[in-house]
Amino acid sequence: MQPFDQEKWAGMYGGLSARAALSAFSSLREWDLALIQNTPADAMGKKCSHPERGDMTFRTIVETMAGHDLNHLKQLDAIAAGFSK
Repeated sequence: MQPFDQEKWAGMYGGLSARAALSAFSSLREWDLALIQNTPADAMGKKCSHPERGDMTFRTIVETMAGHDLNHLKQLDAIAAGFSK
């Protein structure tokens, strides 16, 4: 497991239009979903060591990523609601 600087990663979106940022996010999400859907069931329980979070299973990582996305979708909904006022 290799952690990354999420602020640096997210900073790349600042130079994109909303449409281009959504397209990039959607493409990466589709790639992740294809990876997860094609992961053998027995691999979901395999343990790995994350340098910042410690021992985790692949399933836990997937669940954490999914929750992270849902959090950001709620943030986007709140921003969009602010624009519609």
